[in-house]
Amino acid sequence: MSLLYRASRLGPARREARRFVSSMEPDKCLFESAVEINQAHVVMLARQGIIRRDDARKILRALMKMRAMPESPTAEDVHAAIEEVVIRRAGVSAGGNLQLAKSRNDQVATAIRMRLRSELLQVVDLLMGLLAELQRTISKHSETLFLGRTHLQPAEPITYGHYLMAFHDAIARDLQRLEESYARLNRSPMGGCALAGTSVPVNREMVAALLGFDSLVENSLDAVGSRDFALEFLANVAELSVDISRLAEDMIFQATPEVGYLELPKGLAFTSSIMPQKKNPDVIELIRAKCALPIGAFSQATTILHSLPMSYNLDLQEITPSIWVSSQAIQETIAITRILTSQIRVSDIRANRADLIMTTATEVANVLVTEFELSFRAAHQLVASAASDFSQSGSNEADLWIELVCQRAAGVVGDRSSELKAKLSPVQTLRAVVSHKRSVGSPAPKETLRLLRKRATALGKITSRQQLRRKRLTLSKARLKREIARLIR
Repeated sequence: MSLLYRASRLGPARREARRFVSSMEPDKCLFESAVEINQAHVVMLARQGIIRRDDARKILRALMKMRAMPESPTAEDVHAAIEEVVIRRAGVSAGGNLQLAKSRNDQVATAIRMRLRSELLQVVDLLMGLLAELQRTISKHSETLFLGRTHLQPAEPITYGHYLMAFHDAIARDLQRLEESYARLNRSPMGGCALAGTSVPVNREMVAALLGFDSLVENSLDAVGSRDFALEFLANVAELSVDISRLAEDMIFQATPEVGYLELPKGLAFTSSIMPQKKNPDVIELIRAKCALPIGAFSQATTILHSLPMSYNLDLQEITPSIWVSSQAIQETIAITRILTSQIRVSDIRANRADLIMTTATEVANVLVTEFELSFRAAHQLVASAASDFSQSGSNEADLWIELVCQRAAGVVGDRSSELKAKLSPVQTLRAVVSHKRSVGSPAPKETLRLLRKRATALGKITSRQQLRRKRLTLSKARLKREIARLIR
């Protein structure tokens, strides 16, 4: 701990102890926020008449000269390092008031919130770009046939646009969660001091406004001792990581030669050091791996917090670096996923295998129900028997598949057996099955495009809200500069 705090009570700390508790390296992320916090606090002290204007001027000028994280062999964190520099430049008479009516406890909570809201807004920006790219790709491939799978087995024909819409909507919910968390994140702890507030007549609302916060964390103990805002960010990013990792895994699977529906462009693939024929999905594999970082950070933070006594404890310090690592990992992941989405090539399904031809089976059964009044269970069993016959035939001819269904159904539909083939023709091919869908959210191209228009409108509204959030922060920063200028002139 800095001699500034220890000298009259404890004396110098052992070098090993200083190194062990120091957060100077990860605090580099908080330097800019810490300076702004001190500036806003001093402006408030002067405006409230708590310190003399001349003292405020000296402190603010000292703060304005700081361009980078101060080097200090004794300070354990950015807040102590800044205070050391201010006292050295402004003198102890003026600079010694920098810490009046505040603590490192409320400062660090505030600085983390300020940096984290910037990270959150950057993640939101990147997600909006990813969603926009997904929307363009969905529109382009609203009719491109793709195979829907359950248990990784061929199930029903869909479109590539419909497939991507599933990931689009999951990621859109992740974005919604991040947006909703911003209001809880953007609250100021300043004025909570060490844990019990202060008797000095501070104006917490003024400091909050100068720093771009929308409101206060009112309870002083909650202000300094809670990290739920960080845990919420990590939880939301962990959920986003789960969704992106599933897309990555699917891409790897679909790009294998045995499946072959997706193909990586050469610029996003790598080869082997020994096997010259290889085209490895290294980029996608690293997406999958990087998605584990926020998930692990969320687990770590939860474990640190789960039995922590209320109030400030230095345990909280260990959460902070993981936030920045997770944010960086997810930002890199979103950016490269956007490139993959735009560059990866997709091939139409060629129904030249028996297992693919039989993916029309569900719709064939539906026709038997709707046109010939069979119960669904009866139709299901009938079509299953035809599927068994088709598999055993060794054929990959769609006409034989429908013929076998007609043979199995002839004894059930009675004198209407002559109509069977005509009634089944709308679901005889994979493309016909996709177009035959009627339910909301189905892969029918018209339905996909209808949903896409709704999502494009929703993305436009998110863009407007994001612009407003950034504008408010820009205005608060400009106001802080004006207040400083008034005091130092």
